[in-house]
This record gives sequence, C-alpha cells and structure tokens, in this order.
Amino acid sequence: MKIIAILESHVTVGGQFNQSLNAILQMKGICEGRFDFEVFTFYADNVEFLKKLGVECIWFKPSLLERILARANRSPLLRTRQRRKKIIGLLERKLIEHGADLVYFLTQSPIGDSFKQLNFITTVFDLSHRDTPEFPEVRCFGEFQERELHLQNGLASALLIITESEHLSDSISQRYGIDRERCLPMPMSPSPFLQNKSNIDKYSVLQKFNLKEGYFFYPAQFWSHKNHVRILEALVILRKDNINLNVAFAGSDQGNRKHIENLVDRYQLRDQVSFLGFVPVDYMRGLFEGACGVIMPTYFGPTNLPPLEAWLIGKPLIYSAHLKEHAGDAAILVNPDDASELANAMKACTDQAISSLLVKAGTLRLSQIDSLRKKRENEFVSRLIQFEARRKCWP
Repeated sequence: MKIIAILESHVTVGGQFNQSLNAILQMKGICEGRFDFEVFTFYADNVEFLKKLGVECIWFKPSLLERILARANRSPLLRTRQRRKKIIGLLERKLIEHGADLVYFLTQSPIGDSFKQLNFITTVFDLSHRDTPEFPEVRCFGEFQERELHLQNGLASALLIITESEHLSDSISQRYGIDRERCLPMPMSPSPFLQNKSNIDKYSVLQKFNLKEGYFFYPAQFWSHKNHVRILEALVILRKDNINLNVAFAGSDQGNRKHIENLVDRYQLRDQVSFLGFVPVDYMRGLFEGACGVIMPTYFGPTNLPPLEAWLIGKPLIYSAHLKEHAGDAAILVNPDDASELANAMKACTDQAISSLLVKAGTLRLSQIDSLRKKRENEFVSRLIQFEARRKCWP
C-alpha cells in the first residue's frame, strides 16, 4: 500500500508548516517497513526544507481547476455532471499515476472534497471560527462560510480525521455529526528544526537581531487573534511600577502588524519591543534560548506549538487560561482579556524560583504528551492496517 502526504503550507506560515513537517516525519516512521510513502508539495522551495530532514518529495504546482472542482463538488448539479462525465482533477490523476492508495492531507484542505476515487485522511487544527467568530481572520469576506462549507462537505467522506486533542475531536463530532471513532486525537510535537544540530548559536542570533538576553519571546504571526495588543498593555502597566521588561515578536505579517506598531508608538514602547519579522528556522532555537520566558496570550486553540517548544528548550511559559487542557500545570495561566493578569505573570516569570518550577513542570508535561503520542501512533497504525486489508478488495 502506498500513502502520499500533501504538504500545502509554505515555510512562512509558521506553526502550520512546522506541524505539517512533524506529521510527515511521523508518517515516514510509521510507514517504514510496512507501507510505501511519498510526499507531494505545492511549493518548490519546500523541497530543500524536507531534504534537511531526510525526506524526498515531489513538487506539484496546483492549478486553479483543483479549487474550482472542490467548490463545484458542493453543488448537487455540478457534482452529478462530474460523476456522469467521470471528471477527475489533475492532482488526483497525478496521485493515481504515482500509485497512491491513500492520501494524507496535512492541513485543513478543501481539495479532498473533490476527490472522485481516492480515499484520504484529513487534518483539522481548530474550530476557532466557531469558538471565537468575532476575529476578522475567521469572519470577514466569507471566511467563516468557506470554513463551514469545507467542514460540512469534506469531513464525512474522510477515512480518518486527525485532530490535536480530545476536546477538538469531541467538538467536531458534536458540531458536524461525525462519528467520534473517525477522529483520532494526535498530540503535536515541537518543531523538528529546534533539535537540528545546524542551528546557529544563541550569541550569534542575539547579535544578528540586536537583542539582549532576558526578553520575553512570542513567536506568532501578526493575526489579531494572537493578541499582541494585550502584551503591550501589560508592558505599560509594568512600566508604571518602574518595571521595564522587553519583548521580541517573531512572525510574518498577516495584516495586523501595522496596528501593533502604531500601538507601540502610542504607548512609547519602541525601546522595549523588537519586531523580528519572519525568522528562518536555523535562528529559532537561539531566540528561545535567549529569552527569560515564552509568552502566548492567544485566543485560538485548543493547542499551539510554542508551548511545546518552550518546554523543550526549558523556558517558563505564560499561556491563555482557556487552553489549560493543553498546558496542564506547566504554565502561568492568564485571562487573555486581562492585561493586569498578564503583567503579573510576566513579573512572576522573572522570579528564579517560580521560573525553575515552571521549567520542571514543562519537562514533565512534554514527557506526558510524548507518551500519549506513542499510544495514538499505535492506534494510527491499526487504522492503516485495517484500510490496507480492505483496499485489497478492489483493483
């Protein structure tokens, strides 16, 4: 049996890209000695990233037809015409030519909605458009409706739905009427590049970005839901108590950076806030190591990568309280609406005793997540073996 994974993300999207890499490495390990495994990517420069991880892949440039067919599949009339004329998209045709028996979509992709022959596994990272629909990135210009249409039309036909938590699997089942056993919660892993020996050393990284050790680090793209605003408000509160802490923001702009920069100027925080932009992977470990703590007052969940990476590097974590299921006791939990709580948490993180306790708790939490992931991987293998047996029933 051959499984082909589809890497649709580009490196600049941050956490989604890193989690896709983790899923590729996981599937590669699962398939070794059992199944054939290949990777297709939609971006040519992803080929080099995967080579660094020992993974070969094929670049496939998707056509507009793929997206059109995915949307056409939502129309009963067009769906009937596709079925009668046996229209198959270029990607599915290419996958069939490569001998694919099962396709693994590593992100929340609508392309599987249009598949006419191949079985597929899909991934759901979150249902934040339902949890917090007020944010523009999930609200404006039909984004909410587009996500809903994909989830309503694409999940039911998936062989398996990979999620990141029990809570998310339960939500998918309840909101979209999906059989719960079709959802497999698979815990996330820290970015594979943070463990890469080619990482640039901390001091070179700090020099490159003109940083002094001891800042709070927030690796997050500039979306409104990432809540950079509350961090700025916390800095203002601390400054009134003559406590001047520094923050480094790393991440590409998704339309909200200018708003944050304007607030930095209004609050007169230019000396305390660093905008690093998109940071290449080889620099990320050094940025974590140079921080006094990792801060993430995000509204979206139920899981995120930076907490895992903070625990891996051994840094105290400040995290949103409504995401407690993910963090357990390994973070100072704060209300993301309350800048005072965030300010108090930042102050507490500078206490060495508190910091040490959080680091120990983070190590334990990461170990617990690793153990759970191994259990889930065994379940994943069982599902794949079951499909392989059934796949032999047709040519």
